[in-house]
Amino acid sequence: MVKSVPAMNDATLKEALDVGMDRLAEVIENGIQGPVPGTILQRCSEALKREMGKADLLISKGGGNFDTLDEEKDHLPCPIVFMLLSKCHPYFKTFGVEVNRPILYNYPKKP
Repeated sequence: MVKSVPAMNDATLKEALDVGMDRLAEVIENGIQGPVPGTILQRCSEALKREMGKADLLISKGGGNFDTLDEEKDHLPCPIVFMLLSKCHPYFKTFGVEVNRPILYNYPKKP
């Protein structure tokens, strides 16, 4: 998934195609029509939601996605793994990871 419009340093469809990502995987825009640094499920396209619903596992990159998807964790269609950097004190408190260290976080499975 890529951004539909530029948001900070996140990739759009143009950048994904420029580097040939479409030769390795299906690339789909999130459908959010605004520069949102994260993924707000309610604002995503129906096409993206359908694709997410087919997945066995979601892998999410970046703090913006963690911040927004953490608020929607009860509505995620499948398990999710977050990859991000501990860039701020709240992440240090949440994950117990020093600043500027990588984080790989697997959400606990729902009961």
